[in-house]
Amino acid sequence: MKEKDQLAALLPAQTILYAERMSMPYLGYHLLRETLTNALLGDSESPILYWLGKEIGRQIHIESEAGIIHPFMRLGLGQLDLVTSSDAETTYKLSHSIYQYQSAERLCRTLSLEAGIIAGALETWRQTEVVAKLEIDTSHTIQIIARSKK
Repeated sequence: MKEKDQLAALLPAQTILYAERMSMPYLGYHLLRETLTNALLGDSESPILYWLGKEIGRQIHIESEAGIIHPFMRLGLGQLDLVTSSDAETTYKLSHSIYQYQSAERLCRTLSLEAGIIAGALETWRQTEVVAKLEIDTSHTIQIIARSKK
């Protein structure tokens, strides 16, 4: 039996197949994330991106805490690594080569989308409310801590 694509609920299958074969510059995507979302959403950028991320995450079917790692790579959101996991809390490390060129303040705002995606996917899998928060240290090490509200 063929396994269903985890991203099928987000995009049409033909779009996924075509897009994954393309090799395009990252600059356009970065422009959308950095300039347009900030201009359109202003001070509400972080909470709106988190909410949108949760909506997207709820549509990504996972079967474990590690199940969100591959979709993150496929969507170009960065390298996600599972650091620790328990019934109540899961910690991921997120990295991407572009992060070193962004301020911690911008990362806190824009990476709310990624935190929301993780919260949404875990929420659907665990069938309980999940809240995720970002932690960024001075060396730009980024952790996303997801806590279940049981």
